[in-house]
Amino acid sequence: MSQIKCVIFDWAGTTVDFGSLDPVMAFQAAFEKAGIPVSSAAIRQDMGIEKHEHIAQLCQQPAIQTAWQTRYHRLPTIEDQQTLFNDFETALLKRLSEQTQLTPFVLETQANLRQQHIQIATTTGYTRPMLTLVAQQAAKLGYQPDLMCSKEDVAQGRPSPAMINHIRQTLQLPDSQAVIKVGDTVVDMLEGQNAGVITVGVLESSSLVGLSVDELAALSPDQRTALLDQAKQTLLANGADAVILNLSELAPLIASYQNTAVQEGQ
Repeated sequence: MSQIKCVIFDWAGTTVDFGSLDPVMAFQAAFEKAGIPVSSAAIRQDMGIEKHEHIAQLCQQPAIQTAWQTRYHRLPTIEDQQTLFNDFETALLKRLSEQTQLTPFVLETQANLRQQHIQIATTTGYTRPMLTLVAQQAAKLGYQPDLMCSKEDVAQGRPSPAMINHIRQTLQLPDSQAVIKVGDTVVDMLEGQNAGVITVGVLESSSLVGLSVDELAALSPDQRTALLDQAKQTLLANGADAVILNLSELAPLIASYQNTAVQEGQ
């Protein structure tokens, strides 16, 4: 075990947008404009990948192809996908500009990492314009990562390790085990494992749970436990080294890694 030098966070569902609701609603708005209904479950299947790719994946889903064929008497074209992306981007940027909120314990986590001189970076499925806006809004609320990466910076989007590798190279972090990736989706877990870094899943705010703060609080204890356990098992099955309820549990987890590194003489 190595001393932790950097934590790489996801954005929606991890550090902003509890429940990862903004992209879901923006995707639904884009498809509804085209007259095609799409469920949140269908959208969340590929949550975390780059958004052009996400729309292409949605357009391959049988239910969407059937609905498109019924309405337009053909399957969606590349031009249709670009129109959907443009409408998605418009809807998402509007939501990001009007209602970006940090998830619980982000600022406390940032302060803890700064105190330990641990660098903070991010990867995302957002395009650069989306990332720029959400970062600007988050900065107004006090969250300011040291380095932010999007697919435009590298050759491949997630779950490729390219963004994490770019961050490690930029911040001069040769030891992959000195880096933690924190995210809320299957794609985040695969990205972290593909990069060979410590990979941590977040539950309560995650896309896998997919509920707002109020919706989660309204569940009965048994419902909440069952939903969180299902999400936990999904994250573990896809490569999570550890799973935390929320970011308040990240500091103790890092402390345990640091203590192990000290004991091992790293």
